[in-house]
Amino acid sequence: MEEEKKYSFLQQAFVFTVIMLLSNVVSKFLFIPIPASVLGLVFLFFALVFKIIKLEHVESLGGLLTGLVSFLFVPSGISVVKSLGIMKDSGIQIVLTIFIATVLLLAVTGWSTILLLRIRKVIGLSNKN
Repeated sequence: MEEEKKYSFLQQAFVFTVIMLLSNVVSKFLFIPIPASVLGLVFLFFALVFKIIKLEHVESLGGLLTGLVSFLFVPSGISVVKSLGIMKDSGIQIVLTIFIATVLLLAVTGWSTILLLRIRKVIGLSNKN
């Protein structure tokens, strides 16, 4: 029976670092409108699926990072709890403001896109590169 090799924290961190550097380079130079962190997850997924990276190369650090996710949201939760008095007094106004701002943002984004597509059409640029 073959003994499983344990990879050190530094080796696993190196794998994650290389993936993140790769995703940052791809995101920056190819102008892909996807955050580098999301690209990194996609790269890691495909590297695991196609066995470019073995699960043992990232398993324990990945488990550790997954366990920390809830810890990273604790400051946000504490801020919300500290603001319960404000929410009780002005909750409806806050929610209404957020809703209106979101709708306006979506509308302006849509109108800007339509305008840019019309300008592109007028000056004769095609949608194909």
